[in-house]
Amino acid sequence: MRTGLKRGLVLGLAACMAAASLAGCGKKELDTAKTVATLDGEEIPVGLANCVLRYQQAQFETVYGSWLKSYYGDDIWNADLSGSGTAYGVTFKEEVMTSLEKMLLAEKHMSDFGVEITEEEKNAISAAAAEFVAANGEEVLEKMSAATENVERMLTLYTIQRKMETAMGADVDTEVSDEEAAQRTVSYVRFDVKSEEETEAEADTEAASENAETEAVTEKTTEAAETEAEADSEASLTEEDATKTESAEETEADTEAVTESGTEAASEADTEEETEAETEDEETKAAKAEAKERAEAFLETAKTAEDFAAAAEEAAEKDADATTSSYTFGDEDTYPDTAIIEATKDLEDNTLVQEVIEVNDSYYVLHVDDAFDEEAVANKKDQIIEQRRQDAVDALYEEWTGAAEFTVDEEVYNKLIFDIALTIETEAATEAGTEETTEAVTEAGSEAETEASTENTTEEVTEASTESTTEEVTEAVTEAATE
Repeated sequence: MRTGLKRGLVLGLAACMAAASLAGCGKKELDTAKTVATLDGEEIPVGLANCVLRYQQAQFETVYGSWLKSYYGDDIWNADLSGSGTAYGVTFKEEVMTSLEKMLLAEKHMSDFGVEITEEEKNAISAAAAEFVAANGEEVLEKMSAATENVERMLTLYTIQRKMETAMGADVDTEVSDEEAAQRTVSYVRFDVKSEEETEAEADTEAASENAETEAVTEKTTEAAETEAEADSEASLTEEDATKTESAEETEADTEAVTESGTEAASEADTEEETEAETEDEETKAAKAEAKERAEAFLETAKTAEDFAAAAEEAAEKDADATTSSYTFGDEDTYPDTAIIEATKDLEDNTLVQEVIEVNDSYYVLHVDDAFDEEAVANKKDQIIEQRRQDAVDALYEEWTGAAEFTVDEEVYNKLIFDIALTIETEAATEAGTEETTEAVTEAGSEAETEASTENTTEEVTEASTESTTEEVTEAVTEAATE
């Protein structure tokens, strides 16, 4: 069963949530007035928690859903995405409740930072909530607990949190030295170990050539062998009687040999396993040595090349297991590998590293293009300042969390299950009958989605979704109030 969540929320919230669609049925009616948690005695209704949860779910499924489903199937909420043994739905709900706690704490400390919601912002929030409720049917609103008061409350909390976090991180040091932000750009050609299939294909080609040369010799040898076999057959008839006598004597010896062979069988089996392991190790070593030889050969070429980039492109075109690209990083960064960072440290512009660098069974030829990339340095300074602000915000949240008493009624919260699917559409996508991410959400989530991989932790993915949600909602309300 699928029901459509029609366009109803204006501004940024409309871009994030208005054209979402819900699928699924069988969800039991929820008593939205029940208390799901308390913060210093203040009761939090489950209706608000459900509204926030579904909003975060819509964000998450739109940005990450298709990608995750390609790895884990349709039921991502019951999948163990992090390998921790816990279903992701459980982790996600914990993160959403944590984000709700932070929003409420930010609200409690508004006066500490002189933050308030203006009348214009309140009017914009009320208008957005009313439009959303008016545009959607009872079934959709019930599934999201999207009563007007819950939508207004959610929008208000998001707006407060964004304004508060701006104030919470406003006093950090914004001076960053060139040395602290230093970044260099390094080009590389990476030579990977050839796959087993490629190696076998090359071996087959060589074998085919050798077989063609030996076929003629084999035919002549076969003819000679047939002639000799006929002569041996006549001789064997004469020796048959003598063989019978000898066989009786040999029977006893054979019996003893069988006994001895039984004892040796286990030892031989162990030896075979060891031999196979040694063979596999030798094959791996040979494959790595071959990859290293290719890298070393290119390094010699690069030493005399006038243009490293052109030489790198040519090498990658000729070698299917070679890749050329570039990294930009600093001495204190954790990516790329430490071996690459150390090999290019303190080198000047347009410098070729004079040795092949091994990283994870691949071999790199490195070239320092720009030892101090000014554009990258400027971006790094912004990142450092932003990280300082985030650290300041996190420190305050940690302080407030430690001083507050926040409890969750797990029995009530556990009734919020993932039995509906949420996706977000643009107006244009809705008219075309397709389901695609809105431009606003795509812009907010594309960077995180690109970096995401099977190595992403559930915490990182949830935080990315939560951060983009808060930013979009607050910007939308601020714009509305300004207008």
